[in-house]
Amino acid sequence: MTDELLGDIIEEVIEDYYEDKINIEDEYEDVLNYIVRRLVKKAGRKNKGERYLKILERLRNKTPVAKLVISYLISEYIRERDSGSLETPSGEEYI
Repeated sequence: MTDELLGDIIEEVIEDYYEDKINIEDEYEDVLNYIVRRLVKKAGRKNKGERYLKILERLRNKTPVAKLVISYLISEYIRERDSGSLETPSGEEYI
């Protein structure tokens, strides 16, 4: 679902700003999963699926805001990856 709604924006941000730091062919799924985990965490526990969908829809409808948020999350992914503190999901299902 996230890839369908935000995948094009994620790819555009990587190509425009992070192409020298992320190999889109090798790391796209890792970046996508990182973004999903962070957005799911933001959705909270109550009505997580519904709230997560609302977050995705808001981002999709506000492309400049989405680019800013996604760029921030990608920079955090790079920082965690490079420092070795990137959490690997353990059997989590992504929405």
